[in-house]
Amino acid sequence: MPYQIRPARSDDCAVLSHIGQATFALASPPDSTPAAQQHYIAHNLQPEHFQAHLCHPHKRLLVVEQGGQVLGYSMLDLAPGELGIAAADHLVEISRCYVLPAAHGTGAAQSLLEATLAHTRGAVRLTVNELNARAIRFYGRNGFRKVGEAIFPCGDERHRDWVMVRTPGSL
Repeated sequence: MPYQIRPARSDDCAVLSHIGQATFALASPPDSTPAAQQHYIAHNLQPEHFQAHLCHPHKRLLVVEQGGQVLGYSMLDLAPGELGIAAADHLVEISRCYVLPAAHGTGAAQSLLEATLAHTRGAVRLTVNELNARAIRFYGRNGFRKVGEAIFPCGDERHRDWVMVRTPGSL
């Protein structure tokens, strides 16, 4: 059965929160503490946070679903803050692109990323934890290249992320 991609709706917020919570540890470095991860989840991945994103004029959320079940989501930020990296500043950012672990390797993430990229024009950036080899390989296969590093605050911890950019025609 093929995947469907659609804009997220208010009634998706609880499932988006669930997916965010279920996938956050996978995107974090292996030595990140549960306390730091729970702090981030409590302050960024609750249903009300997704509702706020849906109402924000610069955010765009998409979901990937199959048979009516939401398997993942992405979020574009059309006006992200500067990172101090010339090659990445002033670019639209894919600030989230997550699918449930059960959907890894099924093509759901690829479908979601392609649909997300179709909503952008020109170069686009993202950040990914430096130790998330699986995601780095995935983004590399899709034309993203490392242009610098940024710090991601997670509770009391500071994680190092790669800043990756995809330019038109980079595949």
